[in-house]
Amino acid sequence: MTIQHPLITEKAMNDMDFENKLQFIVDLDATKPEIREAISEQYDVEVTKVNTQITMNGTKKATVRLSEDDDAQEVASRIGVF
Repeated sequence: MTIQHPLITEKAMNDMDFENKLQFIVDLDATKPEIREAISEQYDVEVTKVNTQITMNGTKKATVRLSEDDDAQEVASRIGVF
């Protein structure tokens, strides 16, 4: 499984509110195309951009920008972030 869980921080909430982005913790060996496909299939959204970052504690964080047609807040409430 590529996606481990959504990331819920103050910065993640600001990204969700103002930039239509969601953040996830993903497997270290997951590639951007794999992350894009997994999120598209699992949450039924269109992903326009994926940025990844290896955190200082050794996990991989993916910041995913959704298309204009999809609302990050609606998707977050559907997956149980709120």
